[in-house]
Amino acid sequence: MKFSCCIELLFTEYPFVERIYHAKECGFDAIEFWNWTDKDCAKISRALEDTGMEVGIFQGNIHGRMVDARDQQLYLQGVQESVKTAKQLGCKNLFLMSDIMREDRSVLEMDPPITDEEKLEQTKRVLTELKEVSDRENINFLIEPLNIKVDHPGYSLCHSKPAFDLVREIGHPGIRVLYDAYHMQIMEGNIIQTIRDHVQEIGYFHVADVPGRMEPGTGEMNFKNIIRALGEAGYDKIVGFEFSSSQKDSKKILQTVLDQIKRGDDI
Repeated sequence: MKFSCCIELLFTEYPFVERIYHAKECGFDAIEFWNWTDKDCAKISRALEDTGMEVGIFQGNIHGRMVDARDQQLYLQGVQESVKTAKQLGCKNLFLMSDIMREDRSVLEMDPPITDEEKLEQTKRVLTELKEVSDRENINFLIEPLNIKVDHPGYSLCHSKPAFDLVREIGHPGIRVLYDAYHMQIMEGNIIQTIRDHVQEIGYFHVADVPGRMEPGTGEMNFKNIIRALGEAGYDKIVGFEFSSSQKDSKKILQTVLDQIKRGDDI
């Protein structure tokens, strides 16, 4: 397993690109972020070269909704733009959102609304179109179920089962699920059994504690057992720290939590 940290939420006491250097000092293998269109990718690339770090993942969609057939070409065009940036940054994974997110990450409602069945069918069409792109560009596309109870009311893909079902139905190694333990603990729980049953469909794994979306050890989740279950199931990809720090000095707490997780300590 490799470990990444989301520099949208962590090391925020430092300028954005400087956070890459602090992530390296803490022992992370990679960094990740959300949108790339508002970032200085040239500076990010230089920091990656300086540190030997990689970009684990960033957001691939920049226009339209995946779930709306009227947006399909616009959505795919945006993903193609993101693929070019991913190639420049040496990033192998892009996560794809189902809906349009406002700046505060809330969902922009659809008008008129469409049914859940229509949304899933359209998601399948988009992912099917992306199989060829995945093969050609050596890029993985990941769909991420999000919680609608706390953070993203109205989000279309809010449970893991439909996501895993879609991935299995499409049957392509470059189409996988970004499984976020924080979001799925809120929506359905059963994290460890889900890992055991679906590790083949999981292409990326996010951690944050519940409640509060802060570092492991601040809430109800047993990350020692979760990380151990990942290893026992054969997961060998990236575990991403996507949370906010409970302390002002995020560097200190991140170093501690990362060391604890790597050692398999109680947190």
